[in-house]
Amino acid sequence: MRTLFLTLALLAAAAPAAAQQLGAHAAPKPPVAVPQNGPDPLRQGGDTVFDATPIPYLPYTDTGTTLGYIDNYDEDCPYFFSTSPDVVYRYVADSGAYALNIDLCGSDYDTKLYVYDGVLNLIAGNDDFYFGPPCGVYVSRLENVPVGNGATYYIVVDGYAG
Repeated sequence: MRTLFLTLALLAAAAPAAAQQLGAHAAPKPPVAVPQNGPDPLRQGGDTVFDATPIPYLPYTDTGTTLGYIDNYDEDCPYFFSTSPDVVYRYVADSGAYALNIDLCGSDYDTKLYVYDGVLNLIAGNDDFYFGPPCGVYVSRLENVPVGNGATYYIVVDGYAG
């Protein structure tokens, strides 16, 4: 199964989030029926900008897969003709200007990564930032993506070559 890791972080220092280990006290999750080759409703990311998963705060981390999603987006950054499915996140920037780092380090497949503004103009894209361990081969990362002033941004996690 293909796995991707998505991490967004402000360049400014942020307090780490505390995690709670529930162990045997966690309630069991009920089984979920998912249609074959259809998106699992409990997975991450939206299929398009219209149902993009909101990023509620920074730093933000998510893991999942693009399997079962549709190939809706492709950008030349510098490679194009992607045939892989993609997932979409939506981030509304706080007021003021700052920069985001978006990192797919740890993915086990060839990723592509794009950021669009609210009217779908491409403002950043990357394919093949990392070329080996520990982050993976042909794994994407974007650094210092300028955002701010309450604007909406769409982050697309894509792959290359199916």
